[in-house]
Amino acid sequence: MNKSVLIIGGSYFIGKSIAENLFDKGYNVTLLNRGTREPFNKQIKQISCDRGNFEEMKKALENKTFDYIVETSFYDISWSKVLLKSFKNILNAKAFIFISSSAVYDVENLTIPFSETDSLAKNKYWTEYGTGKLETEKLYTNFFKNTNVRLIILRPPYVYGEENYAQRESFIFNNIINNIPVIIPITNFKLQFIYSKDLAKIVEYFINENNEKLVICNVGNKDALTCKQWVEACSEAAEKKAEIIMFDYKKHNYAIRDFFPFFDYDNVLNVEKINERISVETDFVQGLKNSFNWFYKNKNKIEFKVNVEENIQKILKKIKL
Repeated sequence: MNKSVLIIGGSYFIGKSIAENLFDKGYNVTLLNRGTREPFNKQIKQISCDRGNFEEMKKALENKTFDYIVETSFYDISWSKVLLKSFKNILNAKAFIFISSSAVYDVENLTIPFSETDSLAKNKYWTEYGTGKLETEKLYTNFFKNTNVRLIILRPPYVYGEENYAQRESFIFNNIINNIPVIIPITNFKLQFIYSKDLAKIVEYFINENNEKLVICNVGNKDALTCKQWVEACSEAAEKKAEIIMFDYKKHNYAIRDFFPFFDYDNVLNVEKINERISVETDFVQGLKNSFNWFYKNKNKIEFKVNVEENIQKILKKIKL
């Protein structure tokens, strides 16, 4: 009998990559989401309900049992509380995997790379999002502590890949193909990434690995990039040279998110622990090429933030003056 997996989310980006990989490996995959998109394969089951609604979740999950559960869809801790209260048979699972985030680290009081044993706290960059991930980690840890369910918490840095709903690489690709200069902060801080399909393979590894009761693990590429190196890699993937402009945004009274898709701090994780278990890393430019091909086919469907585009034009005008 095939192993059954419930993926909470699974309609696009990270969740879809995980679902695709497990389905291709012969797992019996079920998605739980709002049902606004059809599963990518008719053999994949879909449970449609509101994650935040206890009664809907209880009814949707009644009498259902899964070997493994992967949590990829996150709003805040309230959704996770509803899941634990409404899913009567959740403790019948062999393992529960939660896709957390590097946003849980106390980045203002740590030096890079951040390790799994480093202090955790709310920080000024991620605010409620980071706090929500941290609180949910604690919730799941306490809930599964005295059960037979293995808990795996994975902390990725920035995830990239096809169907990335966050306007990161797609934002740079859009500037490049439209001959718009890419403005980057003069601080040129460091970024670390993981390809969504590599993350999917790591999830599969932990489904099959059954030795540890609780695993908390950073997952990411071995090497970090500066902002400039990242844009240059996007440029290589798009096969078109980007015009890069360094900008002292503080001097000109701008916030970094007014023109650039990342917070201004070094987001770099220690990934030695995961690489001792499984070493999987798609060549970064190749992963970006896959992302660019998806972007190019779907560029007319992507709505970029108007205020950011307007800010860029204002900055470019100011620089030229």
